[in-house]
Amino acid sequence: MSNLKVIKGPVTEVAINRPEVRNALNTETIEELITLLEAVGSDPAVEVVILTGTGERAFCAGADLSEVRALSGEDAVRSYFGNMARLIGTLQNLPQPVIGAVFGYTLAGGMGLAAGVDLLIAADDTRFGLPEVKVGLYPMVVTAPISRLIGPRRALELGLTGKMIDVKEATEWGFVNRVVPKAELMNEAHRMAEEIRAGSPFIARLGKEGWRLAQDMEMGRAMEMLKNLVSMVALSEDSQEGVSAFVEKRAPEWPSRQGR
Repeated sequence: MSNLKVIKGPVTEVAINRPEVRNALNTETIEELITLLEAVGSDPAVEVVILTGTGERAFCAGADLSEVRALSGEDAVRSYFGNMARLIGTLQNLPQPVIGAVFGYTLAGGMGLAAGVDLLIAADDTRFGLPEVKVGLYPMVVTAPISRLIGPRRALELGLTGKMIDVKEATEWGFVNRVVPKAELMNEAHRMAEEIRAGSPFIARLGKEGWRLAQDMEMGRAMEMLKNLVSMVALSEDSQEGVSAFVEKRAPEWPSRQGR
């Protein structure tokens, strides 16, 4: 059985496929995800990515502890956790918008993946948490993206206590965009993807890039960068087509979608 299930298209769906271990992340799965995401990121035909998991119990329960237990020596430990950091970085740096569709247990590294996507839809049975402290570990790598979304003290509380929170609390904390019944999860993810695809794929990529870069910049530097970026947007063929279509009361035909 492959560690991933992939449905390719303008909206490409990627599912972690290890339901027998709650989609836990072993080295093989992490490396497969990195390779796949890098290929998807370089494919201009892909406009939106949906990341999810197979099975009924968990989007992803985090690290595969059976593999972590077997790690021998500093190099092996550094390699495993370094790959996890690389995976989240690869996910965040994809040029396309990435929608997470999570359900059930979304814990530890799984919560880190949920923090690494751009937009997050959660089923109403989702439980988030960072339980590593209960097995003698700490969520060092995933603390960075999670803290930026829910705040440092909330992230520290989750890390130090190992407690889980339900989807209602995660939404109140700003971690989740939309909550739906589990049966509607993938339909809602595809609806959101089509909402994004109604706009220009080129401008969606530029918009994501500007948003991503601005997160860690001082306000003045961010405004200067975004000022330059919006000029690139306004001068693009897609922008000219979009404005013309609005004035002429017709649907736009985005040049970037036609390979221009």
